Amino acid sequence: MVLVLTDAVEECLRHNGSVAAWRRAATRDVRIDGVDIPAGSKLLIVTSSANHDERAFADADLFDIRRENANDHLTFGYGSHQCMGKNLARMEIQVFLQELTRRLPHLRLAEQRFSYVANTSFRGPEHLWVEWDPAKNPERSTPAVLEKTSPVRIGEPSKRDIARTMQVEQVAPAADGIVRLRLVSPDGRDLARWTPGSHVDVECGDTGLSRQYSLCGDPADARAFEIAVLREAESRGGSAWMHGAVRPGDRLHVSAPRNHFRLDESARRLIFIAGGIGITPIAAMARRARELGIDYALHYSGRRRAAMALVDELAGLHGERLHLHVSEEGGRNDIAALLREPRAGTLVYACGPARMLDALADASAHWPEGSLRVEHFSTSKGKLDPTREHGFEVELADSGLVVPVRADQTLLAALRAANIDVRSDCEEGLCGSCEVAVLAGRIDHRDLVLTPAERAEGTRMMACCSRACDARLLLGL
Repeated sequence: MVLVLTDAVEECLRHNGSVAAWRRAATRDVRIDGVDIPAGSKLLIVTSSANHDERAFADADLFDIRRENANDHLTFGYGSHQCMGKNLARMEIQVFLQELTRRLPHLRLAEQRFSYVANTSFRGPEHLWVEWDPAKNPERSTPAVLEKTSPVRIGEPSKRDIARTMQVEQVAPAADGIVRLRLVSPDGRDLARWTPGSHVDVECGDTGLSRQYSLCGDPADARAFEIAVLREAESRGGSAWMHGAVRPGDRLHVSAPRNHFRLDESARRLIFIAGGIGITPIAAMARRARELGIDYALHYSGRRRAAMALVDELAGLHGERLHLHVSEEGGRNDIAALLREPRAGTLVYACGPARMLDALADASAHWPEGSLRVEHFSTSKGKLDPTREHGFEVELADSGLVVPVRADQTLLAALRAANIDVRSDCEEGLCGSCEVAVLAGRIDHRDLVLTPAERAEGTRMMACCSRACDARLLLGL
């Protein structure tokens, strides 16, 4: 209950916080997103607009208490200008909601027309009419309800704690060794909309394992999340559990969708390339390109047709735009020929085994920077070998705190040991969720997320795997 309430508090603060905007003055000349702002300019910083930025919050106008990044809101400001009383405010809202739902669970809004406080900085209704039946108050039948206390969480919730309970509506084979699961809300309500390339984390029962799976269904289907799971021969337990234990009607803990492999819908042409189970995020992307009327082609490779998921569905959706390359039938995707001539405005999206992605990187080396965008299954690049590492320090710019990072420790682990909450997913340098800003110092990049140009900028790093070249880094935390 505490976690649900703290998640709700963050989403309330993001979606419709009481602080709508604040005034500032530029202390020096600055250029932001192509706009010159001279020193002395008076600014109105509309944080409520930033809190509904679709680039930061998927389906931003939807109120979703399971939104995994709700606490990225700017209602309390940012960095050294954050409100000093932010955690007290969080506690006050949490306690209020706890008491209100406990003592007046039958409270409901009355019909009314809302009018709002006439103020450009603070937002709130002038009146809020509610109604309830005092005879139904819980203390009338259970006086002990007034003595009950609940724990209060201090600060914002950890992003690792935010999950929702979902029910397995359907389990069906998608191909040899691949099972497709359709997950719905137990109460039948619509789910948060998601964007192509998104994935969710699924807790594998009592195994203690959590695994990531790309969403492969229709993003327009608000009723369900769909995932396809390959049974890995060398499974660490996750895929074996999904295949052997999950049945229709089961309930699973599932994270909110998050997207580190986002489709650029402004592209003039798209080439989608998938290998094996890598079709899962690519399928949703190709569906979206079809809906938008973008020129595209879909290339899907596999060893055996019977082991290739979603083939019939893809053929029905994409027709001649779908190109199947089946090894046992003599088919092969000639990547070098496919990417021989760069095309202006064309982006290539790919997901599949490392060998295929390496071939794509080589074949597209002469294309404009950023043309190839990939999602990896696994990597050993960021694996930590303490005998070959050196320790270093990171200074956190917002607080001045200095955190040591041992040779046998990742930056992510060191930050968490210092009670600095940094979100992470794969912890292998594949997904980009643990990115932190770097203000000074040289970075030893070991991820598979950043482009060469982004690495050269030296302004961000993946905390789960990358390290410092020297003895110290200054982080924007």
